[in-house]
Amino acid sequence: MSDAASDREKEEEAFVERDDRETVLPYDKGGVPIYIALLWVAFIITYIVVMSLVALPDLRSWMGHH
Repeated sequence: MSDAASDREKEEEAFVERDDRETVLPYDKGGVPIYIALLWVAFIITYIVVMSLVALPDLRSWMGHH
């Protein structure tokens, strides 16, 4: 058994949840993966371009006739 696995087992055995001290959760910092962020940016830019090409001219002509 490796040293890391042995340490992990000790940590799991030693874990006791208590109300009088903080429970430490070993999570990373989190965040959004860069490819997801780029997809969102591309979607937003595409949405703005399509709306400006399709909806705005139609809205202008509709408002001009009323």
